Amino acid sequence: MSLQPLNGESPSAPITWQQRLDLAHDEFEVLAIAREFLAMLTPYEIDRLPQPCQPPLKLFDREEIAAYAYDLVRHNCDDSPQTAELVHKLAHFFSHASMRMAQLSTRVQLEHGQRYSA
Repeated sequence: MSLQPLNGESPSAPITWQQRLDLAHDEFEVLAIAREFLAMLTPYEIDRLPQPCQPPLKLFDREEIAAYAYDLVRHNCDDSPQTAELVHKLAHFFSHASMRMAQLSTRVQLEHGQRYSA
């Protein structure tokens, strides 16, 4: 999936999901991107996923993203190569989303710490 260029500039390459996560300014934006990513899955793809890798019905916070990333990463996929590839794709995205959430959370904590210590 490609996105429209920022500020009307023509892009040199489409923006990837990982790049969208990297550009997110806060946790709410990461959650919105993760929800959009899941919405791109077809019902067939979701049905094909093993039970431990089924996405949550709704993502509410960073803990749910981290828990889902963990479930995907630790799953030993003995299913078809297509299912294993899908689980890997989801694990990659949600691991990155979880890391981005941690970065944003740390940044907010540091900013608040600097305000209160001044």
